Amino acid sequence: MCGLNLSSAFLFAFLFCIALQVNAQNLVPDSGFEIVHRLPVRKENSLTCTKNWMSPTQGASDYYHKNGGLHAGVPSNVFGVQKPHSGKAYAGICVRTNFIEYVQTRLTDKLVKGSDYLVDCYISRAELSIGSVKEFGVLFIPKMTFGLGNKGIRTKPNIIFDKPVGYKSKSKWTKFSAVYRAQGNEGAFILGYFNHDPAKRYVGFAHYYIDDVSITLIPKATDTVKIEQAQAPVMETFSARPGETVILQNIFFASNRSELLPESFSELDKLTQWLTDEPGTAIKISGHTDQTGDETHNLALSEARARSVADYLVLKGIDLGRISYSGFGSAKPIATNATDEGKQQNRRVEFTVSEN
Repeated sequence: MCGLNLSSAFLFAFLFCIALQVNAQNLVPDSGFEIVHRLPVRKENSLTCTKNWMSPTQGASDYYHKNGGLHAGVPSNVFGVQKPHSGKAYAGICVRTNFIEYVQTRLTDKLVKGSDYLVDCYISRAELSIGSVKEFGVLFIPKMTFGLGNKGIRTKPNIIFDKPVGYKSKSKWTKFSAVYRAQGNEGAFILGYFNHDPAKRYVGFAHYYIDDVSITLIPKATDTVKIEQAQAPVMETFSARPGETVILQNIFFASNRSELLPESFSELDKLTQWLTDEPGTAIKISGHTDQTGDETHNLALSEARARSVADYLVLKGIDLGRISYSGFGSAKPIATNATDEGKQQNRRVEFTVSEN
C-alpha cells in the first residue's frame, strides 16, 4: 500500500471537498463513539464498550463517556480533563515504546474504486500525556482485523498526517483532513500511529483522545438523488426562546442517507443568520427517523443527519462551541408511523435553544 501526504498538489481538491462536505454521507457508522454497548467503568473501559468500534491489536484501546465515572468519564478521566469535540464520548489510544493502540471500525458501504473521499477526524493530546507523536495515519482494509501484536502495525497507512514538531496541543482538538482516492473494496479502516518506519520509531509515552471521525464520498456534478422530505412553507425568519424546540421545515436528504441537498441551504442560511444575530444563544440539534427498518441503523442515520446540519452551520462561520447534536432514531415520534404522512413528519431535524 502506498502512503499519501497532504501537499500543495491536493490543495485545490482539498478546499473544494471542504465546501462539499455537508452534502456527503458519512460512511463511519458511529463517528463520535456515541452508541454505547455498556458504559465504561474503572476496570473495564475498553473500546468494546461501544457497539461499532474495536481494537485491531491485543491491546484494549480506551473509551470515555460522560456517565463513565471518574476513571473513564468525560470531561474528567484518568488522563486528565478534556471535553468531547461533540456529543458525550470519545476514544483514547496509548502510544508507548513497545505498546501501541489503535481504533478501527467497518464502513457502512465499501469504497468505490476511483472515487474520492474526504477523511476527517479530531485528535487531542491528553492532559497527562508525557510525550507526543509526530505522525498519525489511516489504513484502509477489506474488513476488520483482530489479534495483531501490541508493538505497532508496520504497514504503511494509506493516509499520513505528519507534523515534524509533534502533535503537542492539549485541551483543544486538532482536525485532520485529507482526500483519499479509493482502490476499491475497502470495507474498514484503522486509525492511529503506525510503526512503519524504523527510523521514526517512537520511544516514550503518549496518550491521545479521538472524536468525530468521518469518511464521506465527494459527490460528482452528475450525481442525482431522491428528495425524501416534502416541501413545506418557507420560514422567513426564526424566532425562538431558551428551551423552545423548533422543527426545521425545509431540510432535504437523499433517501436513507445523511447528505444535505442544496434545497436545504436556504433554510439553514436563515438559521445561520439568526444565530449570528443572537450571539448569546446555543442550540442542540437532534435528528429523528420513522420506525421503518433496523433501529440501530435509524439511530446512526438520525445522528448523521443532525451532524450534517451542524457541519453546515460551522462551515458558515458559527462557533462550534455553540452547537451540539445527537440522534434519537425513531424513539421520539410526533405523529403516527402507520401512515406515510405520519412517517414523513417523524423524519425530521429540529433544534432546541439554550443560553450559551
